[in-house]
Amino acid sequence: MVIEGRAGIGKTRLVQDTRALAKERGFGRLQAVGDALEGAMAWGVVRQMVERSVSRYSGEIREKILAGPSGAALTALDTAAADPSEAELGRTLHALWWVAVDLSSTRPLLITVDDAHWADLSSLQFLVYLSRRIADLPIALVVATRPPAESTGPLAQLSVSRQAERMLPRPLTPDALGELIGPADETVVTAVHAASGGNPFLARVLVDELAALGLPLDAASTADRVGKLGPSTIFRAAMGRLPGEAIHLARAAAVLGTGCDPWLAAAIVGLNPGGLSVAVEALVAANVLADDGDHLVFIHPVVREAVLAELGPVGRSTLHARAATRLWTAKAAADRVAAHLAQAPRGTLPNAADVLRKAAASLLASGDARTAVAHLTRAVDERPDDAGLRAELGRALLRAGDATEARRHLRVAAAGLPNAELVAAAASATAVVDGPAAAIAELNAAIGDWTIGVRDNGRLHLEARLAVIRSFLADQRHAASEHLNLFADLRGRTPDERTLLGLLAQMGRYEVRPSSEVAETALRALSNGAYFDDATGSTDAMVAWVVALLALISSDGVDDARREIDRARSRVRAHGSPVEFAMVANAALFLNWRLGNVRFMEAESEGTLAAIQHEDPVPQVVALRATSTHFAAYAAMERGDFECMAAVLAKFDAEHADAPRMMPMMWLHEPRALLALATGDPIKARTEAFQQRDAMLAVGVDPPSIPWRLPAVRAAMLLGDEAEALTLAEEQLAIARKWGAATEVGAALRLLAHADAARRLDLLTESVAVLETSPARLQLARSLVDLGEALRVARRRTDARTPLHRGIDLATECGSDVLRTRGVEALEALGDRPRKPMFAGREALTASERRVADLAALGRANREIAQELFVTPKTVENHLGRIYTKLGINGRRELAKVLT
Repeated sequence: MVIEGRAGIGKTRLVQDTRALAKERGFGRLQAVGDALEGAMAWGVVRQMVERSVSRYSGEIREKILAGPSGAALTALDTAAADPSEAELGRTLHALWWVAVDLSSTRPLLITVDDAHWADLSSLQFLVYLSRRIADLPIALVVATRPPAESTGPLAQLSVSRQAERMLPRPLTPDALGELIGPADETVVTAVHAASGGNPFLARVLVDELAALGLPLDAASTADRVGKLGPSTIFRAAMGRLPGEAIHLARAAAVLGTGCDPWLAAAIVGLNPGGLSVAVEALVAANVLADDGDHLVFIHPVVREAVLAELGPVGRSTLHARAATRLWTAKAAADRVAAHLAQAPRGTLPNAADVLRKAAASLLASGDARTAVAHLTRAVDERPDDAGLRAELGRALLRAGDATEARRHLRVAAAGLPNAELVAAAASATAVVDGPAAAIAELNAAIGDWTIGVRDNGRLHLEARLAVIRSFLADQRHAASEHLNLFADLRGRTPDERTLLGLLAQMGRYEVRPSSEVAETALRALSNGAYFDDATGSTDAMVAWVVALLALISSDGVDDARREIDRARSRVRAHGSPVEFAMVANAALFLNWRLGNVRFMEAESEGTLAAIQHEDPVPQVVALRATSTHFAAYAAMERGDFECMAAVLAKFDAEHADAPRMMPMMWLHEPRALLALATGDPIKARTEAFQQRDAMLAVGVDPPSIPWRLPAVRAAMLLGDEAEALTLAEEQLAIARKWGAATEVGAALRLLAHADAARRLDLLTESVAVLETSPARLQLARSLVDLGEALRVARRRTDARTPLHRGIDLATECGSDVLRTRGVEALEALGDRPRKPMFAGREALTASERRVADLAALGRANREIAQELFVTPKTVENHLGRIYTKLGINGRRELAKVLT
């Protein structure tokens, strides 16, 4: 629920009543109030929620709380602050979501955030993240905010979200206002309504001011005075009759922010303990502050705003300077000190630049690049000759999307602190400002001026950045290939060496170099997990890791690839985001497609799409969905479920119709072509296959592991164009032999056998022999079944039985119902009965249910399964309920027995 309205309209009262109702009903409760000062602190609102739930306790109770979800939340935030990488935000959001899941596991949970328009960006991002994922959790999220000032950003997303209900409290009518303020002359009510606009808070302030001035509400003459109450009415009504100590304390509290420490507030305005006590009592009695024990909390944010407005900019700056000095002396967190430094005069602290720099790192980790830029800009003002500081500002500006300013600062920094990373970062900014061609020229010039050494680490960093920028440009493919070949002998000892080798492996796959050479290059790039460790700070870098891994898998290096994926999966499970999980899962999908494990493909593709269903459709997420859709379509095809295959492809197309075209979307033409063949439309199949061909040729790639020619050949055969089919099949075999991997050669031989009837038996016999040396079990099964059918047609009935029996067994093992059925029909035509498969109870389950069942049978708790699969515990619970029903069992104790 989003409660949206202007100040004083009643949002806070609605939040308070909601909390009271939740307390009556036994809900757990977390609350926070946005604050303009905390808006500059990473995770300010989230920390406020968690720390409030902890601060009221001590001793064993506090330790117990910290050992649970609340402690996990604080750990997640502290860990994030230490790692300002762009990927850290996703991990932290996911970790905090799990805290909410755990807090709601024993009783319903209410989370309220008032004044969310002042909340920090990272906390708002968490509220959006949470709102998309609580549909099946016992969590009520209530956010009160003024209308968003911008049409974009997390607050605007939350306000218009399909997952949220939006409440817009309306102003009071004159009749309602009359009932609110009690007996009064009608003209006075009308005047108060006109002056307040029906705003309950402002109306109450006006009435209180009239009472203080001794003007009766039941006298018509009072109406004339209402319009003369000026803009300072709120401050005068709330504070005008309070002692000086109380006004000073209120000013300090307003500057320090929501829930400030009274002793700190007293210190910055020079109040002794006695004066503090008197001032607090006066402010509570006047309904300015709430009696909140250890904190000073304004009854209403409008009063605090009035106090700040009356204080003026110079007064506010002075108090911020005192607050920063006191907090620094007390060794407070850098982000809290920096929030005051940002609004204090320059020179407030001797080490202000260092404090601001540290706070900016935390903000970058939380995804708030804009505030980080503001802090670093101020830090540069404090220490303008610090090249390192200016470099950090440049990088932050790049993250914030201001490439022009980023380049300016990075170039200044590079001039004062010669550093290849700064030159490379400036070139990245140039790519945004002036285009990649300008960036390439800039990097070539920098490399030409580099005199330290050809293989110096700084030079290699420039070479790596040049290679990355070139890799995205089709017209640079030839130059990129020549450039990357210069580094074929690197050992992969540094991140830049691994980047160059990874790109070289990708280039080798696309240019169809010998697969053994590509596999060896990919292994050096991967470096036993080091490349993945390099990549985990950036989703773009993780894409490069995936591409290097695909090159290895395409080279039939499946054992090394499996070890790499297992290592990456363990790391992501321990501390990863849904997007990182999906990237590793996509690599696993490609591996198991290669191996022919249809059931794994089905479960993994379903799980990946579920894990990232609520992620924003940025290019990386769209690419992940495209790849998962690709393999989900393959799995449905092997099951013979063409309706499901069509639905999977149509769902992706509908959800991403406006997405920019990218490589993984290009590959979807092949399953569309295969679907057209399966449903009797060879013309559409050929059209889809040729669309993929044209898209691939446009970017200069045609690897045999992306076989668009397969559906094209089959379509040409159905359309009676045997010459075209034969030409395309021979092309595929030639490319496959050039590549050299047994999987592609064997599959291409089988394809050619379909187009060349005269040599069919010989080609299929060779295909089987080649695939016996390949890890691709399903490809072997296809060739065995095809060979058996060809032998049957050739009336070599006895010879046909062995390949058919073996092909059926392999198809069953791989999970291809379509291939198994075709093999069985061929065998039955020989008069044989195939061996009946020994189906266990698990065959009644869907792929996702089988995965959950296997984990549950191993003794994993629901929460552990949910964490491993990046879904909710409720989803696991629902799966298990269906599993028990399908298997006819009562619970976990019987599960392992049934699945064995």
